[in-house]
Amino acid sequence: MTTTDLDQLVALPDGHKEKLARDALDALGITPKRQQGDELIIACPIGSYHKDQDRNPTGALNVSKLLYNCLGCHARGTILWLIATVRGDEDTEQARQWLTGEAGLTRAMDLPVLLDLFDALYTEKTRPPMPVYSDRMLTQWERHGIPDYILKDRQIPTTTAVRLGICTDPDGYMGPPENRIRTGPRAVIPHYWQDQLVGWQSRRMPGADPTAPKYLSTPDFPRDETVFNHRPYLDEVVVVESPMSVLRHDHHSDIEATFGSEVTDRQLRHLARGRRKLIWWMDNDEAGWRAIEGHQRAGRRFRAPGAPERASGICDNWVVQNPFACDPADLSGGVYDIVLKTAVPWQIWQRPETLFCHRCLKVSHAGKC
Repeated sequence: MTTTDLDQLVALPDGHKEKLARDALDALGITPKRQQGDELIIACPIGSYHKDQDRNPTGALNVSKLLYNCLGCHARGTILWLIATVRGDEDTEQARQWLTGEAGLTRAMDLPVLLDLFDALYTEKTRPPMPVYSDRMLTQWERHGIPDYILKDRQIPTTTAVRLGICTDPDGYMGPPENRIRTGPRAVIPHYWQDQLVGWQSRRMPGADPTAPKYLSTPDFPRDETVFNHRPYLDEVVVVESPMSVLRHDHHSDIEATFGSEVTDRQLRHLARGRRKLIWWMDNDEAGWRAIEGHQRAGRRFRAPGAPERASGICDNWVVQNPFACDPADLSGGVYDIVLKTAVPWQIWQRPETLFCHRCLKVSHAGKC
């Protein structure tokens, strides 16, 4: 019988779990308003639009399951997700390090027990619940509209930007509350899965701190188990790496994104199930080529097959022979349509020997044309 991380959490002593929950909240500067059964009722620290949380708190941390839920903004996730969100961490691994280090929460339980808890939460074999947010989480940025960077610089149609909910974060705050910094304006790209908001990415825009990460994601962003712009009813789709490529070409192409070159088995099942054909268009770099060709994993005798080969038992898989040193987001609609016609069955696809600049059509070069 397979056990999940939550099964293992429930098996921990109740006293340990409640002590951990209370100490974590205390270290974050959050004081429970009251306790109702297994739940610590708190003022929700997630949504900035919440009103009157002192008198009518809507957040609840279940101490027996170590799960957080807000009745106001409907955000929910594990205790690590809550800590990472409040602190502004990029992932729950930072929350784990904070708990075992700076927060000093080993006073809540013996260190071996605490580490067993984290191992249960962070094992590759099991997954915590996917975070879910209320659409109202985006209202703080929607009032700033769609950024010119999206409409003019990236030439994304207004209809596409509106349909996918693109908006503007003028501040781009990152880091924990006690040391939060403003990185400057960012384009917010919401990610919906099965009609629920499960997170968002933000893209650095001109005028922002150039040392800040180009992309930031919400904690525990489900990049490895979901697909961006997924429409399972489509018979044939183009598969790309970046949501920005989807935004650029969704108005004239059935296109979905994997959030990078690493394509998991779970993503493959979502992409291939019930479909006749996938057309793979990964970035023209080493990671993108390895995603198509497969590779020899370190310490293993056998070759790991590429994504098209792994999906070939479910549907037909073709690969675009892209000659340009750029991803689809940089191509005009007309050039995109021409390059898309170069797709060949995955078995005969080959790496390009020479890459060309999509602007001047000369051999790829550094700097502007």
